[in-house]
Amino acid sequence: MSKKKAFTLIEVLIVLAIVGMIIGIGVPQVQRVFRTNLKSSTVKLSGLIRFAYDSSVVKGLTHRIVFDFDKRSYKLEVSSNGDLISLDDEKTKKDSEIEETPSFYAYDGEAGKETVLPSGIFFDSVENVSIKRKITSEQAYLYFFPQGMTEDVIIRLKSEKGEISYYSIKVNPANARAKIEGRYIEEK
Repeated sequence: MSKKKAFTLIEVLIVLAIVGMIIGIGVPQVQRVFRTNLKSSTVKLSGLIRFAYDSSVVKGLTHRIVFDFDKRSYKLEVSSNGDLISLDDEKTKKDSEIEETPSFYAYDGEAGKETVLPSGIFFDSVENVSIKRKITSEQAYLYFFPQGMTEDVIIRLKSEKGEISYYSIKVNPANARAKIEGRYIEEK
């Protein structure tokens, strides 16, 4: 008689319990990593906002941050002259009708390079509170003016890995101070 080697039901149950514990410990760690990426992306973007504001005042030129929803990226651009930009045209047009202003070019240095958000991090929306306009696709712009003003904007980023998480940046139009909150800020 030959003896067949096989696993007993108890051995299989023990292995399944161990695998279940490993998965139970690992999933929250993965979610924490994506939440950390979301927070660090938000902090990095808020630093660029402050830099764009300061640079605009010092150089005397209008600057803007371009948010590209499809590429999940953003970059800083500067105007080629001191002309003032009219936002009145933008508030009457639809998102797809806003044309790229040819008088802007990429900012020299690191700030002008396109920054792609980490995997799993997306722009949810860029909301211009003063003109009551919320952009959720294609491109959005945040302008900084040489007179020391910017737009009243809420920028929302989200992580869609596991549980959906949000971080919001509320930009003060008078001084470009960025208030970061680990939630979806709704404008009142």
